[in-house]
Amino acid sequence: MNTNLSKLLTIMVVLTMLVAALVSCTAPEAEVIEVTRIVEKEVEVTKIVEGETIIETVIETVIETVLEEVEVIKEVEKVVTATPEPVDDRGTLRFADEIEMGGKETLNPPTATRWQPPILFLYDRLFLLDANGELLPRLAVSFEVDEAAQRWVFKLREGVVFHDGKPFTSADVLYSFENIFDPDLDSPVAAVLDMIDPEQIEAPDEHTVVFNLKSGFVDLPMLLVDYRMGIIGEGSLPNIEENPNGTGPFKLVKPDIYGTSVFAAHDDYWDGKPGLAAIEFVGIADAQARTQALLSGQTDLSFNVTLEEAELFVQEPGYKVLEVVTGNWDGIVMDVREPPFDDLRVRQALKLVVDRQEILDVVLQGYGVMAYDHPVWPGDAYQLELDPPHDVEKAKELLAEAGYPDGLDLELISSPVDPYFMPLAVVYQQQAAEAGINIEIRQVPADGYWSGELGWMAAPFFMTSWSQRTADQVLNEALSCDSLWNESAWCNEEFDLAIANARSELDQAKRTEFYQEAQRLAAEDGGTILPYFRTGIWAMKTKVKGLPPIFYKNTLWHEIYIEE
Repeated sequence: MNTNLSKLLTIMVVLTMLVAALVSCTAPEAEVIEVTRIVEKEVEVTKIVEGETIIETVIETVIETVLEEVEVIKEVEKVVTATPEPVDDRGTLRFADEIEMGGKETLNPPTATRWQPPILFLYDRLFLLDANGELLPRLAVSFEVDEAAQRWVFKLREGVVFHDGKPFTSADVLYSFENIFDPDLDSPVAAVLDMIDPEQIEAPDEHTVVFNLKSGFVDLPMLLVDYRMGIIGEGSLPNIEENPNGTGPFKLVKPDIYGTSVFAAHDDYWDGKPGLAAIEFVGIADAQARTQALLSGQTDLSFNVTLEEAELFVQEPGYKVLEVVTGNWDGIVMDVREPPFDDLRVRQALKLVVDRQEILDVVLQGYGVMAYDHPVWPGDAYQLELDPPHDVEKAKELLAEAGYPDGLDLELISSPVDPYFMPLAVVYQQQAAEAGINIEIRQVPADGYWSGELGWMAAPFFMTSWSQRTADQVLNEALSCDSLWNESAWCNEEFDLAIANARSELDQAKRTEFYQEAQRLAAEDGGTILPYFRTGIWAMKTKVKGLPPIFYKNTLWHEIYIEE
């Protein structure tokens, strides 16, 4: 048999073997097995030689697929058997995704409809924050800044490769920030980074990036920890939904927003081979359904359970619960463009009826700290602590002055998308009733709540929830006039000026004064009722290891592992 024929036969054997294996997997009777064999057969060949028809019998090697019970007449030259694939015993972590964007999720990090969970482990950032709130170098290893805090020089990590094997360089950072500042993208984080001059980002060499700012800003690295600033590979945008190319510890295998998405370990990860073989998460919009999925063993982890739900896991063998101090908050939003919320007296009355201690005790059962209608949490050095009064009689007076002497009827939009929404809405409903404010709570479906079609930013009075952010970022992103996510549409020029002054102020004491003035304005004049910051409660199976109690967006995913 010549060499080329031999190679061809080998390829055909392997292909046929794979087809046969697939067929046998679905056969109704396990004992009936198809086997691929190379056999020799006598065959008759008709030839025409000089006008005469000649029939010859020759021995020819052929490929046959036969059943196990079929007797092979000719001698078998070789039986082909499949070699099993090696098994990766590192384990798979499974958790649920709440489908925040109602199926509009995208794998492009800075977009408004970003798909949060996969972005966390597909892409690396320049920095993270550690458990103490300190900068943790990731793709950037160091930085230098001039005295005016306007020119920032970042040194990048060497030896990092993308999922496609391409080395990470400064060109990828430039490409990622061009994407953030793309006006067609309309990214919420573009406003947060508006002190950066996008035309003046430089890459003097493959491992150096220079950010030139429009004005000095001493806290720039703290803004770069945001997960939506994940670094994407240069040129990857056209195929980012099907083939997101990051340097993170996991890479996409199968996306399925409403089903189960699969991500495999990126074993060339620069910070070490991931402890998990894969991550899977299933789309479940309803908060209670996500809890049931964990209790029934369909998932392994939940980053957001209530205290009542946590007690179920404490009593259930094979589960554990972690408490995490966070700046996560829930609130009630008033669209200040719409009556009656366009009247400051009404907004103030709706805040005066709030008994914050009762809300802490009933809604969080003490697992949280008091907030003061501004979103800067106690773990931030710039936080302003206030003493907002609970004054029902004053609330009635303000309502009467605003033209509502007999009280006010309102509809509050809530949803099962978040486990704290309904408890907070019900307690607030009862508190507001003391001032003659009658609130009807209307629940809308969880699926699509955050997409702006059913609930969030689609009604004048609705529930909201935000995760922890630094003072500058959350004040800008949630409350500044031009922010895409200014959900109350509150626009106060004094507030924006205070933020601008804080950003350019190099003296920390003066900078703190400016940030705290912005918080005072938001509390007194803004359109958000913000009563608390939550202690995060995580529930997971005891086999999940390597996950410390830290704000989950700073999780080092490659350090998680499964121990059966």
